[in-house]
Amino acid sequence: MEIRDPLILIFITNFLDMLGFGIILPVFGFIFFPENGGLFSDIYDADSLTRRYIILIASFSLGSFFGAPFTGSLSDRFGRKPMLILTYITNICGYLLFIYGINHADYTSMYIARLGAGLTGGSLLIIQSALADVSSPENKTRNFGITGIAFGLGFIIGAFLGGILSDPAICTWFSLTTPFWVAAFIFLINILFLWYYFEETNHHRSSQKISLLTGPKNIVQAFKTRQLMHIFIVIFLITLGFNFFVQLFQFYIMDTFRYGRTATGIVLGSFGLLIALSQGLILPQMTKRYSAHQLTRMSLPLFALAYLFILLPRQIGIFIGAVFFLVIMQGLSFPSTLSIVSNRAGRDAQGKTIGINQSVQSLAAASPILFSLFVKAEYYYPMYFGAAITLLAWIYYLWSENKIKSP
Repeated sequence: MEIRDPLILIFITNFLDMLGFGIILPVFGFIFFPENGGLFSDIYDADSLTRRYIILIASFSLGSFFGAPFTGSLSDRFGRKPMLILTYITNICGYLLFIYGINHADYTSMYIARLGAGLTGGSLLIIQSALADVSSPENKTRNFGITGIAFGLGFIIGAFLGGILSDPAICTWFSLTTPFWVAAFIFLINILFLWYYFEETNHHRSSQKISLLTGPKNIVQAFKTRQLMHIFIVIFLITLGFNFFVQLFQFYIMDTFRYGRTATGIVLGSFGLLIALSQGLILPQMTKRYSAHQLTRMSLPLFALAYLFILLPRQIGIFIGAVFFLVIMQGLSFPSTLSIVSNRAGRDAQGKTIGINQSVQSLAAASPILFSLFVKAEYYYPMYFGAAITLLAWIYYLWSENKIKSP
């Protein structure tokens, strides 16, 4: 069967991408969490384990800060399809190196694998650029929600499978490396799908200079462009809060409910289901009634409040309801702010502009590394921090919009 709808093609690619990402996510906590017989439990003390976990998770974002804008700019010049194939090849190589690190209890190999995957990755940026290629200004917020739906569905299946495939209590030959082997195979399938089915979306090729220092330059550019500076500051703040939450969310689940591998994978999978529902059902309805600016103004204060709701319940059903509220607000905020960024950029600079946005988000996602070096990270810290930083983002957004409108 031949598929020609570009949105369907982009969705399939994005789903396989997120499936490969989601399937390994539960494993990171089990590598470092002492109560579950973590790989490094006998090597590092508890505080060092948490710190090294945060550094390992954030290393991908640190790599993306330098690498993703570079691949985004290359996709402006050479096309989305070849650059997506390249990023998935490098992901496979990174997973193989990570497997080596698990088998030899080698933290350095794991770190290099994650940092290298970030440096040579940037698939989400390219997918978002492809969506911008095929979207009208009016449809961008809704279409950018496709990445959220794919992320959610990939999370559902991936996190569920990751918890099972890493649990030797279910099957004797399951281990911490099994999800990485399966993820590598999924990325191979995605490469074949791209090769045979994906149609190039970039018909406005750029000839601008490309540099490995694009990431740092993008941060400078983000603060030099008056039209985009304020929205990039908002994006940085909300990304900082949400990524700090995501990086310790798995530990919070295991610490609060005392869950093992499979149960944690199921809860993480329900988190993905909520993301898919919020961006697949709620976001399209909201975009019919409200503009990206209106959604941003409405969602940010509720997004801040949602972090605090996570701390209240101790029953798993009520807890998932609180997470659902948080995910709805995240699902409205992120596509709306990205739509504002994309609409303010020219059609021949979608990859570059979204690359600047990716640099801002990657820098924010990597920032918890600094926090972990100086502060003992308790698992409930991200909720308070997320609430405060998102509320600040909302106040700044209201102020900046009034400033832009003022003569």
